[in-house]
Amino acid sequence: MIRLLAVDIDGTITGFDRRLNLEAVKALRLAEEKGTPVSLASGNTLPFVEAAATLIGTTGPLIAEDGGIVYDPVTKETRVLGNREDIERALQILRARLREIRETRSSPFRLTGATLERTVPLEKVEQVLRDAGLPLVAVDSGFAIHLRNPEVNKGRALRVAAEIRGILLSETAAIADGPNDVELLRFAGESFAVGNAPEDVKRVAKHVLDEENGAGVVKAVRLILGLE
Repeated sequence: MIRLLAVDIDGTITGFDRRLNLEAVKALRLAEEKGTPVSLASGNTLPFVEAAATLIGTTGPLIAEDGGIVYDPVTKETRVLGNREDIERALQILRARLREIRETRSSPFRLTGATLERTVPLEKVEQVLRDAGLPLVAVDSGFAIHLRNPEVNKGRALRVAAEIRGILLSETAAIADGPNDVELLRFAGESFAVGNAPEDVKRVAKHVLDEENGAGVVKAVRLILGLE
């Protein structure tokens, strides 16, 4: 039985234009009505994720900053799973070596990571980090380049969210699409990759959907609820 459903936002319940798929919103509200709390799991900041959860109507623990922060709106518990010490060093070095590097508008407000505009290839960022001996992970989500500590990921955050709610990982499900969702899909008891996910993301999911973005979310939710 699935007792917690974690869902990515960008590219999953939205298209690449970042507009919410309203049918996906209806599906998530249906899951909530049927007694399955939905956790939004995003690479974005906690205020963004909290606002999205309020508007969509979800009640599960919120996963923000690629798993760097978990906040439960029911218990009011917040757990910060990373820090910015190495991130700040990396930003200084990247600015010095890659003049075209630009942080996104949300990056300075992050507690555990940073995000860069996609003005340089991911490979260049990774090379600078290797040359500097910084043990950080850089991931291109398709919307930004995310920098995080290696211990920070959505899968670990899902484990924490499940612990807060007193449930097992085997009782969780996840729906996602991006490279920064790999651990989320791998850790969840049931996992669904929507049709627009890259092949390396699809390989770690237990179920791969033909439907893309929000249509894939609708399909996955119906399968989870036993409606199909």
